Amino acid sequence: MFGGVAERAFGLSCRWEQNVNGWGRAFVEDLGRSVLGNVIDVSAVMRLLGQGNEHPTVARRHRSTLATRHAFDRGAVWNWERQPDSRAVVAGLAFADVPMRVRGDVGEETVRVGEAAFLHPFRRTLVEADAAGSGICIWLPWDSLQEVEDGVRAPGQIMASTPLTAGLRAFLTSLVTQQAEPTAYTDYLVERVVLEMAFGVLLESVPGNIAAAREDRMIDRARSLMLMRRAEPDFGIAELAAELHMSTRHVQRMFAAEHSTPADELRGMRIDLANELLGDPAYDPIGIAEIAVHAGFRTAAALRRAFASRGLPHPSRARQARMFSA
Repeated sequence: MFGGVAERAFGLSCRWEQNVNGWGRAFVEDLGRSVLGNVIDVSAVMRLLGQGNEHPTVARRHRSTLATRHAFDRGAVWNWERQPDSRAVVAGLAFADVPMRVRGDVGEETVRVGEAAFLHPFRRTLVEADAAGSGICIWLPWDSLQEVEDGVRAPGQIMASTPLTAGLRAFLTSLVTQQAEPTAYTDYLVERVVLEMAFGVLLESVPGNIAAAREDRMIDRARSLMLMRRAEPDFGIAELAAELHMSTRHVQRMFAAEHSTPADELRGMRIDLANELLGDPAYDPIGIAEIAVHAGFRTAAALRRAFASRGLPHPSRARQARMFSA
């Protein structure tokens, strides 16, 4: 589906070679491996799509996530296969600038421009382009998304057009068009943003027969937004309320109904992010003050107070304990 047409329609074959070479030897060697652990490679994804001899026009990996851009002819087809039930399974979200048809367990549906096709790891899905065009996909480890299926609700094969869906597509577009080499820290941030935005898209896009449940679970969207924006020090409860088109008091009542507060949950998410950064040796060169800001706290003192409120050790001691135990 996504092969040599790129050279004719978009002149991107050289771009692909430049990008591969830009990633260096480690990435090129990765292309020969199948999906292993939380690493997703291009060849493995294309085999799952029934396109083992083809490549996307551009691919960008950020830790466990892989963003790809494709060009295709009218009538081109992807045959997404079910994967064995294991930890190393992959899910995908596909956007296109032309309509696509998807056929799966729930029948045939049309994915309009602005929507996304969801490629579930355990559902066989056929995707067909209604016209020549281009598309952008994000490939993610399923173990980072599977909590979206709670036994009552499950995402369908089409993700509805929402501000969050549009935001994810815009972010992916920026990833596959930017030229700068990512750093270890930007890789980490991009991975977190992509995973959290994708989780939010899946959470929002539930089948029509349970759409009423979406209204009852607005708190899920609130939590998804907090996860997405927890690294922003300027994001607080007022900003959350504005995103949800609610009053601050309404948001607080919504959380109170679950014996919680939005401020406590947002602080907890930021503590978790800080702990992830402190626990990763790749970020040891980053000082505590910088860790605090990257985790959404305004100052190192605010980070220390947050840790103390949870009975956690001083952030620098937490890092030292991990380093000495390694």
